Amino acid sequence: MLIKLLLLISIFLNLYFIYKLVSAKKGIGYFSAVLKGISRGDFNRRIHMGLSYQVLKELGSELNVLMDRFQTMLEEKQKLEISHKQLIANISHDIRTPLTSLLGYIEVLQETTGISQEERERYLSVIQSKGQYLYRMIQEFFELSKLEADDTIIKAEKNDIVEIIKEVLASFYQDFMTNGVTPTINLPEEPVYVFGDGTSIERILGNLISNSIKYGVDGGIVGVTLRKEKSKVWVDIWDKGQGIPDNEIKFIFDRLYTAEASRNEKLRGSGLGLAIARQLVEKQKGEIVVSSIPGQKTIFSFCLPSF
Repeated sequence: MLIKLLLLISIFLNLYFIYKLVSAKKGIGYFSAVLKGISRGDFNRRIHMGLSYQVLKELGSELNVLMDRFQTMLEEKQKLEISHKQLIANISHDIRTPLTSLLGYIEVLQETTGISQEERERYLSVIQSKGQYLYRMIQEFFELSKLEADDTIIKAEKNDIVEIIKEVLASFYQDFMTNGVTPTINLPEEPVYVFGDGTSIERILGNLISNSIKYGVDGGIVGVTLRKEKSKVWVDIWDKGQGIPDNEIKFIFDRLYTAEASRNEKLRGSGLGLAIARQLVEKQKGEIVVSSIPGQKTIFSFCLPSF
């Protein structure tokens, strides 16, 4: 009786191990089929198994996590490629328009006789303006490329941001006068120190103030306010111009963003200024945000660590 019992147990164990081996073999075959599908470009394939073989379950789970990460990276890569193509298309478009105009005026000067001195000076003024625009746009493109490649030196040190704001505002005096914009300034009398790069702070302020003058000219006011918050110093630059629609505000710091209103000649820009400002702020461990009620008030705010 005992021998029969032992024989039955032995048979049962053998059948159980055979079942496990077959199950494992089937599981490995299923793994192989899924991986072959992935290798052929079907990156949506995942391993779904109800096997009782724990090792295969764990392996399948790990492979699925790996594929999820890979697919996320692939999607980001595709978005980046599209982004680069769109950026090149935008830059090409914005270069072509002023370049065509510039070449046209040069051709008129070369081939037309009897041009008055007044006309000549007007044509040369337009040529200079278009040339400066092209130069600034190319400079911004390379500046943003260097920032994104971490090829820009940021030297953080103690800086009086009140003094920097005053100097930058003074440099915009002619722009305020030309555009009929009144600056409204609210700064403390005493120095306020931040930990950051002086040149980069000037660039951030310059880009934001220039943007507010360009799009806030209808409101006739551009304001600058400084406020201290625990370990941060915030600078608000605001205007009462056309504002930013809700459906566009989340893209405002994107390097490809150019609002529809800015695609006309009067407001045309490279669309890179705000992207550069964001990069410079973040590289100094700061934050930059924007809020807007179209036609009422638009505020760009950035902060830097206080010193």
